[in-house]
Amino acid sequence: MANENLNIDDVRKLAADIGLTRLTDAHLQELLRATNAARARRTTLGNHTLTYADEPSHVFSLHTGDAT
Repeated sequence: MANENLNIDDVRKLAADIGLTRLTDAHLQELLRATNAARARRTTLGNHTLTYADEPSHVFSLHTGDAT
Protein backbone atom coordinates (compact mmCIF):
# COMPACT_ATOMS: atom_id res chain seq x y z
CA MET A 1 0.00 0.00 0.00
CA ALA A 2 2.96 2.34 0.46
CA ASN A 3 3.43 2.77 -3.30
CA GLU A 4 -0.26 2.86 -4.21
CA ASN A 5 -2.24 6.07 -4.48
CA LEU A 6 -4.83 6.42 -1.77
CA ASN A 7 -8.45 7.31 -2.32
CA ILE A 8 -10.68 9.56 -0.20
CA ASP A 9 -12.02 6.64 1.87
CA ASP A 10 -8.47 5.53 2.73
CA VAL A 11 -7.59 9.05 3.87
CA ARG A 12 -10.81 9.37 5.87
CA LYS A 13 -9.94 6.13 7.72
CA LEU A 14 -6.34 7.19 8.31
CA ALA A 15 -7.50 10.55 9.65
CA ALA A 16 -10.04 8.90 11.95
CA ASP A 17 -7.38 6.50 13.23
CA ILE A 18 -5.34 9.43 14.52
CA GLY A 19 -8.32 11.34 15.90
CA LEU A 20 -8.98 13.77 13.04
CA THR A 21 -12.70 13.09 12.93
CA ARG A 22 -13.97 16.61 12.22
CA LEU A 23 -12.21 17.24 8.90
CA THR A 24 -14.40 18.51 6.10
CA ASP A 25 -14.40 16.93 2.65
CA ALA A 26 -12.24 19.81 1.43
CA HIS A 27 -9.70 19.08 4.18
CA LEU A 28 -9.72 15.40 3.31
CA GLN A 29 -9.15 16.17 -0.38
CA GLU A 30 -6.19 18.38 0.55
CA LEU A 31 -4.79 15.67 2.81
CA LEU A 32 -5.27 13.13 0.02
CA ARG A 33 -3.32 15.26 -2.48
CA ALA A 34 -0.53 15.93 0.01
CA THR A 35 -0.23 12.29 1.06
CA ASN A 36 -0.12 10.99 -2.51
CA ALA A 37 2.48 13.63 -3.45
CA ALA A 38 4.63 12.78 -0.42
CA ARG A 39 4.46 9.07 -1.23
CA ALA A 40 5.45 9.71 -4.85
CA ARG A 41 8.42 11.83 -3.79
CA ARG A 42 9.50 9.33 -1.15
CA THR A 43 9.90 6.59 -3.76
CA THR A 44 12.36 8.74 -5.76
CA LEU A 45 14.66 9.43 -2.82
CA GLY A 46 17.80 7.34 -2.65
CA ASN A 47 17.65 6.56 1.04
CA HIS A 48 19.09 3.03 0.91
CA THR A 49 22.57 4.36 1.77
CA LEU A 50 21.50 6.65 4.62
CA THR A 51 22.58 5.92 8.17
CA TYR A 52 21.58 7.39 11.53
CA ALA A 53 24.58 9.71 11.26
CA ASP A 54 22.95 11.33 8.23
CA GLU A 55 19.98 12.48 10.31
CA PRO A 56 20.28 16.20 11.07
CA SER A 57 20.73 17.06 14.69
CA HIS A 58 19.06 20.21 15.90
CA VAL A 59 20.61 21.68 19.02
CA PHE A 60 19.00 24.70 20.62
CA SER A 61 20.40 26.78 23.46
CA LEU A 62 18.59 29.43 25.41
CA HIS A 63 20.82 32.42 25.92
CA THR A 64 19.89 34.16 29.16
CA GLY A 65 22.21 37.13 28.75
CA ASP A 66 24.39 36.14 31.71
CA ALA A 67 28.14 36.36 31.15
CA THR A 68 28.78 33.20 33.16
